[in-house]
Amino acid sequence: MATSVHRIRYYNPQPTPVNCIAYNKLNKQLSLARKDSSIEIWDMTHFPFLLKFIPAVKDGSVEALGWVKDRLLTTGLGGALVEWNLEEMCIRNTILLTGYAAWCLDVSPDNTLVAVGTEQGYVNLYNVENDDIIYKKLFDKQEGRILCCKFNETSSILVTGSINTIRVWNVETGHATTRISVSRRGKEVIVWSLVTLENNIIASGDSLGRLTLWDGNTGDEIESFISHKADILTIAVSEDKNNLFCSGVDPTIIQFRKIKKKSESADEQWVKSYQNSINQHDVRDIAVLDQKVLSVGVDGYISTFHYVRKGFQRIPHLLPTPRSLVCSSKKFLLLRYSNHLEVWKLGAFLKDKSGRPVAEPANVIIKNKINTENNHSDCEKVNEMLKISENPVKLLSLQTKGKKQIQLCAISPNGELIVYSTESHTRMLKLDSDDESNVYLSKVILNGSITTCSHFAFTEDSKVLIVYNAGTISFLQVDPEAGVTVTQTINTKKHLSCKSILHFQISKKCPSNKVYLAVADTQGDIVIWTQIGKKFEHYITLPKYHCVPSAMVVDAEKETLIVAYVDRKVVEYELFEKKFSDWPGSAMPPVWYDTKQCVLSVHPHPSGQSVVFQHLTDLFVLDRKAQFEMEPTKKKKSADAGEMNLGYHILPMKYLSDFYWLGKSEAVTVEILPENIMSMLPPVAIRNKRSVN
Repeated sequence: MATSVHRIRYYNPQPTPVNCIAYNKLNKQLSLARKDSSIEIWDMTHFPFLLKFIPAVKDGSVEALGWVKDRLLTTGLGGALVEWNLEEMCIRNTILLTGYAAWCLDVSPDNTLVAVGTEQGYVNLYNVENDDIIYKKLFDKQEGRILCCKFNETSSILVTGSINTIRVWNVETGHATTRISVSRRGKEVIVWSLVTLENNIIASGDSLGRLTLWDGNTGDEIESFISHKADILTIAVSEDKNNLFCSGVDPTIIQFRKIKKKSESADEQWVKSYQNSINQHDVRDIAVLDQKVLSVGVDGYISTFHYVRKGFQRIPHLLPTPRSLVCSSKKFLLLRYSNHLEVWKLGAFLKDKSGRPVAEPANVIIKNKINTENNHSDCEKVNEMLKISENPVKLLSLQTKGKKQIQLCAISPNGELIVYSTESHTRMLKLDSDDESNVYLSKVILNGSITTCSHFAFTEDSKVLIVYNAGTISFLQVDPEAGVTVTQTINTKKHLSCKSILHFQISKKCPSNKVYLAVADTQGDIVIWTQIGKKFEHYITLPKYHCVPSAMVVDAEKETLIVAYVDRKVVEYELFEKKFSDWPGSAMPPVWYDTKQCVLSVHPHPSGQSVVFQHLTDLFVLDRKAQFEMEPTKKKKSADAGEMNLGYHILPMKYLSDFYWLGKSEAVTVEILPENIMSMLPPVAIRNKRSVN
């Protein structure tokens, strides 16, 4: 049985540039700050996965980040050093700086000191031991702003960069021991980035596009390379200190490698080794993760490539889930943007007398129809474009007050209620849409029952809204006329390891008449509550796996919980029997383990015959009855073909934001096209000859 698919391509959220990144080697997490001051925490243990998100603050600024073990510190133009509570996604501590706006921050290798460079030329030094931030000293004031700073390996030396000057500081005394002039023939030179190497050697990147190596003891220039056509904004060094990577306004990433000289007295020299044109727009920051180089910048992408072996990956800026939601009963589509929501009525397919969708002529090759039963052998039917009898219609656009950033949103299964939350308030609205030309919104009174929250979900009958916030689950009885009443609260401290959660799902009524609430936190705990009478009670806690779940779903028809972990392991738990099922077992084909990305969502087919796994760049349709031999795939071409008689099918889509079933033979994909992202970006400053999308 084929499935007709609504391919939504008019969802185009504005990509937000990335200002800076910081990698935590201890827990293999990447912190990332965007231009709007929002902060993302990515799990990089296996494949990049967005673990936590701190929403943007109005007029906020994050110009630099740093990790002190598992503590995250930031600074910016607000003139403060901020420590974040990564469980509740809020500020834990704020320290005002001397020197107003701050441009740079660095944490000493021994995780005891933090240095912050400011607009007025002050270096603020703090002790960050014992889970605290204690002021230690100010370094001697210098002329002009400090744009970059870096500790050496022993934490005894701090190097700072500014306009025309690099200074080497003694951390103990706060005095400069070496002053290096970088100006050329009276021309102003801005030092944008620095790294420290072995033997007190300093590498700097400047506004002339030069990578320069300096002797930190004498201030002498060792080597200089005019490697870029414009400013070098960032430099990174590999853990073994043998590879340097630099980029900036000229987005080419160039690698320099340290080699041994054969004849001269000097032991080593640096040579240009490799260049990569994965980016087209300005690169703002680079990090080296094992043998991978990660770059971010104006285009909002997270780009990675291997500098030892081939392979690259590009992740566009997507809002945290939920980005969209559907109401299958009324065929409504709710689209979330940064500070507004849109509600669309999906179009309808033209059908013949037998009720089957009518296809366009055979020469149309746009993929708009997928087959979910994998024993079908006629692959050409996948490439049909269906005729439509009704176009999609935008019913309304809803702007938040003060253009505050939306943290989450939901639409009720009956399509009558819309709820969204910002950093300061939660609003619920009743949607009257009997006539598409006359759509009305009316406010539903919340009676102060909720202000802010991190997750919520409607029950199947739309009468209860379940809300999670900072370790508490609240059950709200919803009456559009009378308002909202809290009927139950659950403290999750007993069952979850932390207050920050990844997944929060309420199931439909299962064959046993049970309704399940499944919650997973950022430590990997998965806990199930079930409704007994009018109250929800703890039902089962699943055995803990060493990875966090990237996606999970309750299959109400089979009464099971399907979990996909970030290392691509998939399990199915039988909720009624309280045990793991035999599926998938050997049902995952070898090509499954060759895919280098996390599962974003899981969708059992309504007929129960197959399961759809959503990735960023494809849909992976798997037959439940298929069995495979665990042998590695030899050719990527055979994996991409996904022949249906193999028991699985891969449908490429770039980039796939969301997927939903509307029924047994109808589905929705929400796609963000790379060309649409490119059209919203500023003009390219320096164009590469070759680029990768």
